[in-house]
Amino acid sequence: MPLILENFLIRKKDDPLPAGSSGYVVRVPSVFLFMLSDGAEIRGELKQGTEEQELTLILEKGTCEDVLHISARHWNDTFAEGRADFRLTEASQNGKMIPLYEKREVVTSPAQACKISSKR
Repeated sequence: MPLILENFLIRKKDDPLPAGSSGYVVRVPSVFLFMLSDGAEIRGELKQGTEEQELTLILEKGTCEDVLHISARHWNDTFAEGRADFRLTEASQNGKMIPLYEKREVVTSPAQACKISSKR
């Protein structure tokens, strides 16, 4: 089952970046990706306005907040800094693909902060 991020902010990051990062990132409370380790690749979809695209994000673990780096191979000029929706389905960790959530969809937004809720 996916992790759905509604109305999250994409920003440019100039600090040291992991290999393969486009430099554009999304910050997510660590509670949502606690089961993954630094460097895991997360697959899903990005929707911004009317544009949609499959993408891979590279996880950078933090204490309270994780940083998801949008991969350079999936970033293009149709997207920009600003608000977007994400539907993250699975992660590649230690050579294995694992679903993010096994029993239900998890939905969050900046307005909900760390609250986990079921899909409507």
